[in-house]
Amino acid sequence: MAPRIRFVRGPRGHRLATAVDGEGPYLVLPAWWVSHVERDLANPRFKAFFQTLAGSFTVVRYDRAGVGLSDRERTEFTLEDEVGDLEAVVDGLGIERASLFAISCGAPPAIALAMRRPALVERLIFFGGYLRGADIGRPGVQQALVALVRASWGLGSRALCDIFMPGADADEARGFDEDQRHGASAETSARLLELTYAMDVRDLVAGVRAPALVIHRRDDRAIGFELGRQLAASLPGAELVALEGREHLPWAGDSDAVLRALGLGPIGLPRDDADAELRRDGDVWTVHFGGRTVHAKHARGLADLALLVASPGRRFAATELMSPTPAGGADPVLDEDARAQYRDRLEEIEEELGVVAAAARPERAERLEAERESILGQLKAATGLGGRRRGLGDGGERARKAVTGRIRDSILRLRKLHPELGAHLEAAIETGSTCVYAPATPVRWRT
Repeated sequence: MAPRIRFVRGPRGHRLATAVDGEGPYLVLPAWWVSHVERDLANPRFKAFFQTLAGSFTVVRYDRAGVGLSDRERTEFTLEDEVGDLEAVVDGLGIERASLFAISCGAPPAIALAMRRPALVERLIFFGGYLRGADIGRPGVQQALVALVRASWGLGSRALCDIFMPGADADEARGFDEDQRHGASAETSARLLELTYAMDVRDLVAGVRAPALVIHRRDDRAIGFELGRQLAASLPGAELVALEGREHLPWAGDSDAVLRALGLGPIGLPRDDADAELRRDGDVWTVHFGGRTVHAKHARGLADLALLVASPGRRFAATELMSPTPAGGADPVLDEDARAQYRDRLEEIEEELGVVAAAARPERAERLEAERESILGQLKAATGLGGRRRGLGDGGERARKAVTGRIRDSILRLRKLHPELGAHLEAAIETGSTCVYAPATPVRWRT
């Protein structure tokens, strides 16, 4: 279900876009950097993270003045403006009691509001937060980054992406870059960056009485871990949770560790006793296996895999999976790219078999042998007499080719995202005229 988007009036009469999702106690997120309450959900990691939060809370996000769907005209950039907008959001939505989840530059306004409205703030949660912006980096570095954003928002947004999400792949970096530039103008972004460096709540923090949890990654490239430690040490009775990683945003990197620190299960982790998950939500698949969660764009092969893992041991005819079954024509069962991928994988298996044999790991060797036999079977099925590639002369053969291709392509994609899962599926999935999921060790899947 999509979040409910509505507008509230800020203290200067401007309209602030808010998004409300989920049920339960209120969890309000003070505005962080550049956001867009609607567009941000196009990011699969962002969406999955906040959907998990919404499973336990009524989650409230909003775009600060000058950003996203909120009114873009803004001339004042002060801590008081940020606190005023945060207060306007909670009052405009009729919230009487809430926890604040302050990410990055949302920390100073959260602390200021907790001092101003102690009866409102039930709990403070910080991720990548700080007390004084001047401590984030050397003055010369701060000035240079602000100047870059102001002079070329394209170059500036890419520089910030490298700081916020150093582990992002090309697609993630491109999407984050586009979201920043779509969410605010170059001048507004430069002024907001200056505000980030200017905010200082050191004089307020000692008076905060709400219980606090401070979560910070040890190698955060945007806000150093020492600033998170200082924040926790300054808040009376606060708990500090140090996580591994470099990413500044909680939904990037190991987001499951962030959720565990919040007392929640990993993204998409079923609340029943399933071991793994392969579940579709719109155009995004949530995949959980071996304690790790990844997300993948929808593909027909993933739908096939979900059907297979939901019924281990059952053989599905390729024509049953292929709907509708194509007819006519005569194409190669495997194209050259697929054959090349299989050959490359066979070489990798041969190399790894030598390693595991030397390390006396018979279980891993057995899985590799099974995977090799499966690939060899596919190559053999694709070859006719004299080594010629087989042609497709009927619907059943075309179905075999199409289903095999899309399942193996999806497994290869998953292997890049989650090598352990990819290896498991390669060993456990058999494709051909019939397809079956038959793992050596039973796995309980939620689909």
